[in-house]
Amino acid sequence: MPSLDHEFPLDLIRHAPDLAVRLLDHVSERPLPDFARVRCDSGDMTTTAPPELRADSVVVLEQDADPGEQSDAPVLAIVVECQNGYDQHKRFSWPAYVANLRARLGCPVILLALTPTEALARWCSTPIDLGGGYLVHRPLALGLSSLKPVTDPEEARAEPELAILAAAHNHVDDPTVLDALLPAFDSLDESKSTLYSDYVLAALPAAARKYLEDAVTAGTYEFKTDFVGRPFQEGKTEGKAESVLTILDARGIAVPEPVRERITSCTDPDELTLWLRRAITAATAADLFD
Repeated sequence: MPSLDHEFPLDLIRHAPDLAVRLLDHVSERPLPDFARVRCDSGDMTTTAPPELRADSVVVLEQDADPGEQSDAPVLAIVVECQNGYDQHKRFSWPAYVANLRARLGCPVILLALTPTEALARWCSTPIDLGGGYLVHRPLALGLSSLKPVTDPEEARAEPELAILAAAHNHVDDPTVLDALLPAFDSLDESKSTLYSDYVLAALPAAARKYLEDAVTAGTYEFKTDFVGRPFQEGKTEGKAESVLTILDARGIAVPEPVRERITSCTDPDELTLWLRRAITAATAADLFD
């Protein structure tokens, strides 16, 4: 079952693929090519022959099509892998991801591994000998704990996903970082701010969650809409039930009508909080209640 540490960065990239570009820039020594837009692509790396290969996420940088061309031209693809442990099998599958995607898109491909620690990032970025030392593939890796937490509210508002990711993976309780998180959430549209705030509340230490909840409840930060501040407010069972359903929907998990009815009719804030945290890693909607 995917963990919060695995799914959280991927959800951010699915909603904001340009985050992968900014993370790559943290570890790449080469300048990025000129590009006009960024989009997510299929993570399916399988060819006509088994075994099945599927990357966690693929982000493609595109340039505008030349006159006479029918489609925009990819200039770089980033295979994003969230790696939370040491897995020797990746030393064989990662080069296949790069080669197959390069053949499909016809552009350079970089594999970027996101890890919880610097030690694991060093292991992931070790060059992979493809045979006899003549061909070598070198993944890039970024330890997410090395991201510097954002303390400037305007910087957090300009790059909210990066601010949220840095705060969640540093488990911060610094009030200056937490104060910057609020305008970061406020700069996002309603569906994203609800999903992200639910993730962050599950990832942050208890003292940090209490600080954010108190800031919203006391009105020390005024959100643009009540909807944005809702996920932080304890005791609002209707808002928590909606957040549970929002996370399940964002993760593509079907919610049968009896389960939906049980969630929306629940009036116990503590039980809803438990379901909210389980929704982040649940494989099925029924897993909320196990």
